Amino acid sequence: MIPFTTSPEQKIRVYKIATKMAEAGLSVAFINDTVEMAEEYEGLHDLMVLWDEETDIYTQDEIIADITEEIDQHKELPRGIEQKPSISFDDLDRIANDIVDFKKSLRHEVDRWGGIAKLAEKTGIPQPSLSRFFNSASMPHRTTLYRIANEE
Repeated sequence: MIPFTTSPEQKIRVYKIATKMAEAGLSVAFINDTVEMAEEYEGLHDLMVLWDEETDIYTQDEIIADITEEIDQHKELPRGIEQKPSISFDDLDRIANDIVDFKKSLRHEVDRWGGIAKLAEKTGIPQPSLSRFFNSASMPHRTTLYRIANEE
């Protein structure tokens, strides 16, 4: 993350956009995280401005999904040097298959609970983010799994 400090004018704009986000029905927790990060992270500041200037609701949803991913990644950044577990590259295909199988079984449970729309409503995770989550073989973020697990 590149150091960045918002100017007083940019802060006022961020707060105005945050108000619009609240009026659009986005969660208070999401808006607080977004504003906090936008003051120090230029990429998130720019995403907020893009969201504000966008007129297409579907593109706005995609931007919210991008903001959510940025926030989740920031929360998972280590706060110091730590030894990370490592895996052999030979195991990557097996791990990818395990992830896909896990996400399929989780998706089955989500469908039983009422589907993606209901999960998005309960967790505050935008539907585009959840769709990407379930349709990729990428390793899920811990914060996303926690939010889903806590909303059964």
